[in-house]
Amino acid sequence: MTATTIPAQRATRNPRPVAWTRLTWITWRQHRAALAGSAALLAAIAIYLLILGQKIHHAYAAYAACRPAGSGHCASLAESFTSYYGSQQGSVATSGINAQTVPFLLLAVPVLLGVFVGAPALARELESGTFRFAWTQGAGRARWLIARLVPLAVVLTAAAYGISALFSWYISPFIQYGITGKFPMQLFGTMGVAFAAWTLFSFALAAFLGALLRRTVIAMAASLAVTTVLDMVTMMALRQHYETPVTVSGPGPSSIGDWVLGNWFTDASGARISFDTIFAQIRQSSGGNAGGFISDSTMASWLAQHHYTQWWSYQPGSRWWAFQLIEGGWLLAVSLILIAATIALVGRRSA
Repeated sequence: MTATTIPAQRATRNPRPVAWTRLTWITWRQHRAALAGSAALLAAIAIYLLILGQKIHHAYAAYAACRPAGSGHCASLAESFTSYYGSQQGSVATSGINAQTVPFLLLAVPVLLGVFVGAPALARELESGTFRFAWTQGAGRARWLIARLVPLAVVLTAAAYGISALFSWYISPFIQYGITGKFPMQLFGTMGVAFAAWTLFSFALAAFLGALLRRTVIAMAASLAVTTVLDMVTMMALRQHYETPVTVSGPGPSSIGDWVLGNWFTDASGARISFDTIFAQIRQSSGGNAGGFISDSTMASWLAQHHYTQWWSYQPGSRWWAFQLIEGGWLLAVSLILIAATIALVGRRSA
């Protein structure tokens, strides 16, 4: 009994890889729920900023156009405008969540985006084992990783920059009025390029931890903790050293946009004197009538009479963009390193 031999088909030596567009489409299909949740969060923030921002800009425009500037009507308009910020004179904010609260809430957005989008990007497939199937579909590990990480990173970073630009418009009347500068920690991280850079870093870190730990929930918790700690360390200890502070003596910086880092007193010999010592001597010389408040003029006069000098260390407001670019630059560099480390880590992992 004989059988007809079927001619062997010529094997394809170089199979055509899966197109980038199809890989990107798969990324969208697998992560559309997380992206839709992120879009809903950012849309809610954008709508709130637009609605309240219109009211703030209208109130500021009414105050700026008021004449004469020192009239009671203009003072009433000024109080109405500053109430959106929560004035230091104790007026009640009319906006529910006032303008001081919004930036603190925004600081949590990059962390949340990284946790809920970045951590599951790789950890979910590594945890479930479905990555083995993906690697046999003509994509390859590197292409699979790039198609998964790069589109998500670009979309999140671009969306974060849009929110940052909208918030900059929202807060600008208070900066023009002189209530606040741009250097306070709750504002610096939500304006310029820093907000987008922190979002990219949070995503890259979460993706790396997902590839390293291979457990979605653990990677989410770890990325939340690490990003929060690094953000706090940057705000409290690192950011102020991006450039050498300016040191001056006398009344100190006059612009509210300057970032005062500290001030101290020295005697005629140059030795430092504590604040408590200075204030105790001023109250003693005034017969204890100074109470708890000492005016700037009283202090300046007393310091000059007793040959004391007050010193100030600060970062000028003109350095704000330089600081933004420095922080955005090192965050971008670390993010690229983390993405490269993620690709190398997964590339060495056995299937």
